[in-house]
Amino acid sequence: MRWGAERATYAAALEAGLRRIAEFAPTALVISLGVDTYAGDPISRFRLRSDDYFRLGERIAGASTPTLFVLEGGYALPALGANVVNILAGFELARG
Repeated sequence: MRWGAERATYAAALEAGLRRIAEFAPTALVISLGVDTYAGDPISRFRLRSDDYFRLGERIAGASTPTLFVLEGGYALPALGANVVNILAGFELARG
């Protein structure tokens, strides 16, 4: 994915990945959650906003597969908690 990718580009890549996952039909997902894709992250050049993570979490929940999130990156410390909470909240809301 190109540097500077915003939510639309990131979401399209996620959709492609989710289609491949559905074809594979796993019994569980392990998500390597790197919130270093946040626009304010000091080592990344992606452009996701905090509210984008909520939508991504909702979409991941659509895989309807037991899921484990493992935090692996995110260096914008003031926004780290909000970004992680947003993806988990979106995931949980969509799972209902």
